[in-house]
Amino acid sequence: LVPRLHRTESVLVLRGLGIQTCSGWRGRARFIPTEKIRDVLINEAFRGFEVRYYLVVVVEGEGDVVVLFPALLPRRRIVEAVWRGVR
Repeated sequence: LVPRLHRTESVLVLRGLGIQTCSGWRGRARFIPTEKIRDVLINEAFRGFEVRYYLVVVVEGEGDVVVLFPALLPRRRIVEAVWRGVR
């Protein structure tokens, strides 16, 4: 039998401390302190003929935003629910 490999992506909000993101096959984790977080936004992108919504964290001092759930790209209502919880 071939073992199933599952991709996991998560975000953990530690109120007053920051956000921890985890993604990938091996669960690469990253912690973003509250002082560095400028904003959490929902962006949209086109993928073929469909619109995909994704959640990003704007981090002070970084040129790129941090995309949450980059491989899963969940549906809009899920992205909105996570956004509300993070805010």
